[in-house]
Amino acid sequence: MEPTELVVGGTRRTALLTRPAGPGRPLVVLLPGTGATAAWADDETGWSGLAARENFALAIPEALPPDPGKPPAFLGNPPRWNDGSGQWSVVSGQSDTADPPDDVSFLSAVIDDAVTRCRADARRVFVTGFSNGAAMAFRVAAELADRVAAVAPVAGYCQLPDPRPGRPIPTLYIVGAADPLVPVRGGEVRDPWRHRYVRRPPVAETVERWARAVGCDPVPTVESDGGGVRVVAHPGPVPFRVVTVEGLGHHWPGGKGRLSPRLAGPPSATVNGTELVWDFFRTL
Repeated sequence: MEPTELVVGGTRRTALLTRPAGPGRPLVVLLPGTGATAAWADDETGWSGLAARENFALAIPEALPPDPGKPPAFLGNPPRWNDGSGQWSVVSGQSDTADPPDDVSFLSAVIDDAVTRCRADARRVFVTGFSNGAAMAFRVAAELADRVAAVAPVAGYCQLPDPRPGRPIPTLYIVGAADPLVPVRGGEVRDPWRHRYVRRPPVAETVERWARAVGCDPVPTVESDGGGVRVVAHPGPVPFRVVTVEGLGHHWPGGKGRLSPRLAGPPSATVNGTELVWDFFRTL
């Protein structure tokens, strides 16, 4: 991967790029979770290796930490996307409203830059993300619907109370049934940055809200259920599938599982999330 720099709103921002061999290939944008750098996210998920094998362009942008004068750190100064939750700075004692970045404009610029540098197909721009990156993927799909062909959030909430994408966006959503930070049924979660318990909503609230936003039925039908993987579909004008993986905590499915199990629960190799997401994108 190669680094690239952009200045957006007077702030220098960075991303990593993988260029395909030849023009007209799709572009996948991967959004890391809170605390993760682009390099860490790539190593965890294996996206650049798949991009090289399948010959598509890949961009992994970097979120900003709350204190730009200090290096990013997972707990002390975590890079984090402004996902619309109103809680950009999540470190205990720091303000939630302290100059949140315009990440929508930044990611729009990343798409422009990657399409130009990689000579990618601007009609096949796909966005995926993990955790807070998943929440940002929902926001990008809602606010940049004219730029995004499909979206695949993994283990995160849609934080927008009333998302209104300009057109229906094909969506694949993946979550672990054993995720302690994004609990399927909702409940009390220990926030590792605020050092206190917070209440998280059921994942169904995000799924139903997004289904309505893209014109799909909020009541799903079961496509398959076996081998520890349940797939449901929300009928509508575009594909919207939800994949729930038994025994998977707050990790990228099939990734290296490097987050502490005390924080994130168990990793799982039942599903290779990178290949599953790419298989969804490539069929559109």
